[in-house]
Amino acid sequence: MLARMVRHERSALPPRRAHRLATIGALALAVLVGCAPTPAGGPRPAGRSSVDRPATTLDIAVRYEPESLASVPLRDTGSGVSSTTRLFNAQLDMQDGKSEPRPYLAEALPQLNTDSWRVFPDGRMETTYHLRQGLTWQDGAPLSADDFAFAWAVYSTPAFGLADSPPLKQMEGVDAPDPRTVIIRWRETYPDAGALAMNFQALPKHLLEEPFGRMDAEAFVAQSFWTTDYVGLGPYRIQRWEPGALLVGTAFEGHVLGRPKIERVIVHFFADENVAFTNLLSGEVEYATGRALRFEHGTTLQKDWGDGARGTVLFTPDTSRFMAAQFRPDLVSPRDLLDPRVRRALVSSIDRDALNEAMFEGHGDMSDIFLTRYSRYERVPDMDATIARAQQTIAHYPYDERKTAGYMSDAGYTRNRDGAFVNAGGERFSMEVWNHASPQYGKELAVIVDTWNKVGFDARPNVLPAAALRDGKLRSSFPALYIASSSRLESFTQAAIPTDANRWSGSNRGSWVNPAYEELWTAFNSTLDPDQRREQIIGMLRLLNDELPAWVLYYNPSVAAFQSVLKGPDNASLNTDVWNIYDWEMR
Repeated sequence: MLARMVRHERSALPPRRAHRLATIGALALAVLVGCAPTPAGGPRPAGRSSVDRPATTLDIAVRYEPESLASVPLRDTGSGVSSTTRLFNAQLDMQDGKSEPRPYLAEALPQLNTDSWRVFPDGRMETTYHLRQGLTWQDGAPLSADDFAFAWAVYSTPAFGLADSPPLKQMEGVDAPDPRTVIIRWRETYPDAGALAMNFQALPKHLLEEPFGRMDAEAFVAQSFWTTDYVGLGPYRIQRWEPGALLVGTAFEGHVLGRPKIERVIVHFFADENVAFTNLLSGEVEYATGRALRFEHGTTLQKDWGDGARGTVLFTPDTSRFMAAQFRPDLVSPRDLLDPRVRRALVSSIDRDALNEAMFEGHGDMSDIFLTRYSRYERVPDMDATIARAQQTIAHYPYDERKTAGYMSDAGYTRNRDGAFVNAGGERFSMEVWNHASPQYGKELAVIVDTWNKVGFDARPNVLPAAALRDGKLRSSFPALYIASSSRLESFTQAAIPTDANRWSGSNRGSWVNPAYEELWTAFNSTLDPDQRREQIIGMLRLLNDELPAWVLYYNPSVAAFQSVLKGPDNASLNTDVWNIYDWEMR
């Protein structure tokens, strides 16, 4: 297997890569137990040898191939692709490695109670951005404020399914009084208006206005513009895309913060994390990002690289790994899953210590809260303090089989002679648990299912292939429970329910609806006072842990690792791991 995972033509490798092959075998085999079969044709995507490699080329390993290169795509791209789309896009502002907003295309960010961020007596607002001078699209056409107004016209079109998602839902319109001034008009007070980051982008009006007026929604989304012919504003422009294998980006001379120091990036799609790991060890890639590596890969690299002279590993617990319950009456099975007492019984029978040992050798960050310190909401000044306050007030469900039995008894269940929970009709409580294919998620699923079966539930695993991440309709059709990742409160709003109307792109896949939560979320999105926003967050977290439409298992660490020849990465968060790639250097 190992021979298939790394290129074995040692004589063809540069010296800085060839020396790594001496120790790769033992290190790779230490973490490959139980790995998925290597894709046909070997791990290195075909075509690398044909790539004309300039003096500085950075090879990046990612797990998922994007469906679109846009920051705000018109189709569901699945998860874990922002590291790739970031290369080709620039917005009015960006988040840095500490999740702090910075001006990007704009000279400065709007400041509340100034001319740049005005709040009117009727609750409407205006935010004003002034674009930096001399900005161009990657095809050389000038960037104009009209491109932001045109983007608003596209994204607010109901047929694309984004019009009801924030911040588009709160926007009333976008004006361009002159080529460098962007004015966003807001229907209501919206506290995140001063830092939109990857939630809003310009679109090249000179390329898309004509097809937008002529094509229907399906044809417009299917254009090659969104993929192989994408024209953006980011540090790299697309040069080549080999589906299923790699894409190549070249440095954009007109990038707003200067031409990137690395001339070319080659992004390799490795569905198997073990393949990404062995290619990083061999020096075939210099950087592995996002979900390309697992926790055990990172710890193995740390041991091998020691003091960091040969490379660096970054761990960022930036998402909450959680299990969602199905609430759609036409899908849910068993129907008693709709009873909150049953859901409390399920949560109380999850052994997080066993999960921690199986997945993280006891070093994981086990949590039962839906936000991490990397969750970004404007005008919430201290997320750590907010989470600490929430932990003191929300309900907790520690592992306790006696409480599990009590909850199930209250819901009308008894144990049969085999110890299984049965209802008054003698039917066992039987459920499917959906998860995605991955060695890490396989361990997770095995521990949870095994624990539930021992307690008395009839739990059956259903493992979805990686390609299912792009199928929003399929991901929303689970009958009982579905394990996913998120750290966003909007994932439990009614507007986030996937439907035909929003092209199945919502993240509330269990279709939970709660009027009290909706009221808090609405208030949260119109409140400017930081203290009130903090209390609204705590109120939403309290409702989530009371009603349990989903429950958190642990903080899921993103793992990024890079060879010592690369300088610049500063975090592993899926949204900001390559935020400053224009400033990275190859030594």
